[in-house]
Amino acid sequence: MQNNHHVGRLVRDVNFTVRGENKTKIAYFKLAINDLKDGKATYIDYVAFNKTAELIHDYVTDIGQVVEVEFVMRNHNYTDKHTGQKVYAMQNQVTQFRIYKSSSSSKNQVEKQDVTDKDLPPYPDFNSNAFEYVEG
Repeated sequence: MQNNHHVGRLVRDVNFTVRGENKTKIAYFKLAINDLKDGKATYIDYVAFNKTAELIHDYVTDIGQVVEVEFVMRNHNYTDKHTGQKVYAMQNQVTQFRIYKSSSSSKNQVEKQDVTDKDLPPYPDFNSNAFEYVEG
């Protein structure tokens, strides 16, 4: 299995839902990933399930917040309800994530948090050429 790793900023509010008879919790969100070559962003969609989805819903709350995700790419094939055609797609399923300190000008403020800004690591230096991946 291939694990992928991105760091980006939350583009819009997390879309959290509960579906099916098993009450599966699902969180959909989008990050803007900085393309260091030309300074433009690439927008990538992610999905998380169950406990990971709950945690993302609770802690990934501020538009512009820096989020680090580890994910696997999964087939997401389904039949379109309107056309009846089979749709073949891929989705980025988050397995782990890490949040970084929120900015003071963030759009949403969480009223009750178990984690404070002093408990979180500082923003990474995106201008640095020394990005290291640490397994853990």
